[in-house]
Amino acid sequence: MTEIQRISGAFTEPSRVFADIARNGRWWIIAIVLILLNVVAVSAMVRRVGYDLMIEKALEQSRQVQEMSADQRAQVYESQRKFMPIAVRVFPPIAILGGMLVVAGALLFSYRFLLDADVSYKEALNITSYAYLPPAIAGNLMFFALLYLKPPDEFDMESAGGLSVGSFLSRDTAAWLRSLANSLDLFTIWTIVLIATGFTALCGARKLPFGRSLWGVIAPWLVYVLGKMGFAALTG
Repeated sequence: MTEIQRISGAFTEPSRVFADIARNGRWWIIAIVLILLNVVAVSAMVRRVGYDLMIEKALEQSRQVQEMSADQRAQVYESQRKFMPIAVRVFPPIAILGGMLVVAGALLFSYRFLLDADVSYKEALNITSYAYLPPAIAGNLMFFALLYLKPPDEFDMESAGGLSVGSFLSRDTAAWLRSLANSLDLFTIWTIVLIATGFTALCGARKLPFGRSLWGVIAPWLVYVLGKMGFAALTG
């Protein structure tokens, strides 16, 4: 199976191609594609919205900043003005690559030790990376649509890349609840389904039915969501 067939199959026939993806896929190609998508999206956002407006919106969403004095807010703004141009270029690629490696490790633990599935780290990494791709491309298309259809001052970075319950909550909602709502995202659910499909395709439906495979993804995801909620509650 060629690389083009694997990538297109992840969109159209995941149950057919994921066994080959797990064994013969090239996860690093997908990592490069995801990083390039991010670079293009960030560059477009900077040109369209600008750093100043991006910082203003980010500070408006922070209760801690809003409780500061005018001088303190000005100091935070200046520090962010120096930091953001570097952060938006450097951190996302590192997060994409590092997140992919960590998620694959968490899934390996979940499937090998909780579900007793015979999988390797490379297979888990291939499944993870290719499962990320279809939602990422769809999310970027939505991101660009919102970026150019809305006026720059109405563009919301937090909700632009996904379809989450959090998009319908007000800024006054408790931070932990907003964190939970932002985790209930259509593209996240799509990714979870693709990962579960990938492990079922690799191990066989008899040994690992899809419903059981689904729990192999949901278990570590729930740990992540709970941890994120706890952090939001402490820092909110």
